[in-house]
Amino acid sequence: RRFKKELFTCSEKISQKRKKTAIMLGSIIKQNLDHLNMPQTQFKINLISNPDNILDTGMDLCEFFISTNIGEELRPVVKIASGGEISRIMLAIKMALQSKDIVNTLIFDEIDSGISGATAERVGDTFEKLAESHQILCITHLSQIAGKGNTHFKVSKKVNKDRITADIYKLSHSERVREIAILISGQKVTESSRKQAKELLQLNG
Repeated sequence: RRFKKELFTCSEKISQKRKKTAIMLGSIIKQNLDHLNMPQTQFKINLISNPDNILDTGMDLCEFFISTNIGEELRPVVKIASGGEISRIMLAIKMALQSKDIVNTLIFDEIDSGISGATAERVGDTFEKLAESHQILCITHLSQIAGKGNTHFKVSKKVNKDRITADIYKLSHSERVREIAILISGQKVTESSRKQAKELLQLNG
């Protein structure tokens, strides 16, 4: 009985600290989402405490809630966010946790789904900042994001003996200029798109 009371007391202290931290962390993540061109998104870290079910992590269950449009109620991220939105939400969370994150390598797929222009540029800028503390692997079809990386691989699929295989090839600087130019103008590389690709790479160092 005494141990059960001590366990509850410890769990309650942890729970109170978590609830304060959740408000602060949620606010930072919301700011990061604004920067990633999701200004209408509301974000909340929802903590549910159950003193009758205390685990080794305490008595709290945590779930992320969002609303991506004005007037809509907050609902669990996993139920309403698209692939591209989930990637940007994860990026916002990782930026908030940057110095305390124990994961060294991050993989982003479909983060460019449904975005272009200024949003892509902001996502690319965020990747640059996050790359100071993490290794980032990003699959993208946008020049603004592809131009930010230190190393560029081209992935292509082909049919080989009735099977589809994928080839991955590391690009040289000149090959990279061509691939980014293709992302800008399509398969027909123009002098203008090649110039933009060179400027994009020079701008990003």
